[in-house]
Amino acid sequence: MKLTILLFVLSIYCSAFAQKNQQNLADFIDTKIGVIDTRGSNCVIGPQLPYGSINPSPQTKDGDHDGYHPQRPIRGFAQLNVSGTGWGKYGHFLVSPQVGVAFGQEEHESEKSDEVTKAYYYAVNLTRYGIRAEMAPTHSCALYQFTYPKSDSASVVLDATQSLADIVPKLGGKFHQCKVEVNPKKKQIRAMIDFTGGWAGGPYKIYFVAELNKAFTESGVWLDKELKKAIYSLELPKDSKQRMGAFIRFKTNNKEKVSMKVAISFKSFENAELFLKNEIKTWDLPSVKSAGMEAWNKKLSSIKIETSSEDQKKIFYTAMYHVMFQPRERTDDNPKWTSDKPYWDDNFAVWDTWRTSFPLLVLIDPDMVRGNILCFMDRLKNNGKVRDAFVAGNDMDSEQGGNDVDNVIADAYVKGVQGIDWNEVYLFMKNNADNERKGLFTYNNKVDSVYKSNNSKYKTLGWIPECLNSNSNTLEYAYNDYCVAQVAKGIGNNNDYEKYLKRSNDWTNLWNPDLESDGFKGFIDAKKAFGAFLYQDAKHWGKSWINPFYEGSSWTYSYFVPHDINQLITLMGGKETYAQRLEHAMDKKLIDYGNEPAFLALRTFNHVGRPDLTSKWVYWIMEHNFDLTGCTGNDDTGAMSSWYMFSAMGFFPNAGQDIYYLNAPLYPKTEMTLGNGQKLTIIAKNAGGKNIYIKSCKINGEKWNSSIFRHADIANGGIIEMELSEVAGDWGKN
Repeated sequence: MKLTILLFVLSIYCSAFAQKNQQNLADFIDTKIGVIDTRGSNCVIGPQLPYGSINPSPQTKDGDHDGYHPQRPIRGFAQLNVSGTGWGKYGHFLVSPQVGVAFGQEEHESEKSDEVTKAYYYAVNLTRYGIRAEMAPTHSCALYQFTYPKSDSASVVLDATQSLADIVPKLGGKFHQCKVEVNPKKKQIRAMIDFTGGWAGGPYKIYFVAELNKAFTESGVWLDKELKKAIYSLELPKDSKQRMGAFIRFKTNNKEKVSMKVAISFKSFENAELFLKNEIKTWDLPSVKSAGMEAWNKKLSSIKIETSSEDQKKIFYTAMYHVMFQPRERTDDNPKWTSDKPYWDDNFAVWDTWRTSFPLLVLIDPDMVRGNILCFMDRLKNNGKVRDAFVAGNDMDSEQGGNDVDNVIADAYVKGVQGIDWNEVYLFMKNNADNERKGLFTYNNKVDSVYKSNNSKYKTLGWIPECLNSNSNTLEYAYNDYCVAQVAKGIGNNNDYEKYLKRSNDWTNLWNPDLESDGFKGFIDAKKAFGAFLYQDAKHWGKSWINPFYEGSSWTYSYFVPHDINQLITLMGGKETYAQRLEHAMDKKLIDYGNEPAFLALRTFNHVGRPDLTSKWVYWIMEHNFDLTGCTGNDDTGAMSSWYMFSAMGFFPNAGQDIYYLNAPLYPKTEMTLGNGQKLTIIAKNAGGKNIYIKSCKINGEKWNSSIFRHADIANGGIIEMELSEVAGDWGKN
């Protein structure tokens, strides 16, 4: 009997010990990463569920496009933000818990203390008022809890006219309609805005509904500086620049908790109220927190890294969090048309995410990728177009690059994503190939205000003549055509395959063999319609929409030929010269690794037998461009983060094709659960320290001397085993 009792007690102890020591991956997410840096990562500090529609977050003066500056007082909490972007959006429906009632931009700001930031929960002390503010999101809702001091004038103020443009004025913003309603009997506030502003432009409506668990002692609306007690509705005149909102007031005991449920909908008040009913059934904040934590744990558990470094875990899992922030799944909240297809919004933008984010999700979350592809087709059917950026239900006509949804589709196709009618999807791609590829603008340098359409020049000339984005668009269109060709071949349409494959070689029309920089000859150059090159400075960095290169130089873009690397190597003088030239570019910082056009360049070392240089520079970038504060440049809704994740795990995609490039991993072991449930295990013997080179490799038990492998090698799981060394050897050089 004593032995039985002893074994029973021991089993309970062991179970408790195991639970205590089980990794809670969600708590490795540090939402301050990308927020507290000074390099412009522009990530949002507030919580959100995977692909969730709502994203409550604190707002401050001097915040960047994420709306928040960590050293400034808090104005309140906006319900929707975008993360990691270079040009922001939203920042609407500012909720400000107060003692007293104050309006305006800065009149109710409060210093803060004891800030807690998690993926699924945010809390802070508003020291001006002695209020503890907490919040936890569901998919379309958030539950707030405010702990007040003893007061006869505890309050919540809603600013219905708040937007991110109040913090970043250059974003611009215009209210076409704004109205608020207060219903004391239902303990409810409702508001609606019709607004234009921020990235992608185009008007959009958002509906806001809040319910409280405490009766109001006083409530009403406010207009500019005027409090309108016992007036329960207000609507601004069209295009008014006035500010307005609602307030509620109540008496509180010391440390009394007041809860508020909030929902947003892009469709209707009724939809918002339905979300409240279905998503937050009680006033229990801990249960909402717990559900959010489990939602993130479920997503994060698809990749488990083994490392003794807590910092490495924080950087990796925060990166994974940023990858699953946007686009947002709003299938039940499509305001534009009725459909039984998935609806994904805030694709911000495919130009950023096709290279690494979508290929990562093809591996671990193919349902998400399939949903986006089905949405692309549904958007074309109902909206008439599918652009690079789709934000708040609006396509942004000014695309940053090519028709890069084609690359997302091709990547899913060659990697076997299920549940898609590929013949139907091919018609979508063919529509892009035949009816898009239009370029952006052409312009007259002497008269900057003169813009002319540049439609179809790519298809008639074989390049886009010198104008805004002409070089980068031409290169991207060539790759778009290659991606379409691969799907055409796969479904047996050989005529289209030959047609688009031939057109994919048109990038060579912009290759100027005589353009020279730092002693190296041959670069992508701008070209006039009659065929003359401009001989641009290959080092000149093109900014957004003012140069033939979009956000990059010729040094960067001359390596962007994902489908034709062998021909590129020949044009640059052969393998040895190619490696020397690319090494020079990295040494002299001529390639900007804080932006997406450079992502593939390093991996092309593998094509000339120098995977040692790939590993060398990948390690350098991970060490210098990523840390516990953020990354270099905008995170771009997870694009930079997914670059880091692939690099840290030890392989990298050539998106739109079925090949991956190996590099030395950061971690001794990584286990990835693929979308089909199979396991991919990556083992790196001697990982860590200065061991940054691959000494030997096996894939699925087979000795592997190539630094490249195919998706088929891991599609059903597998094992990649590497031995690392401090010294570069001969592995992969043949």
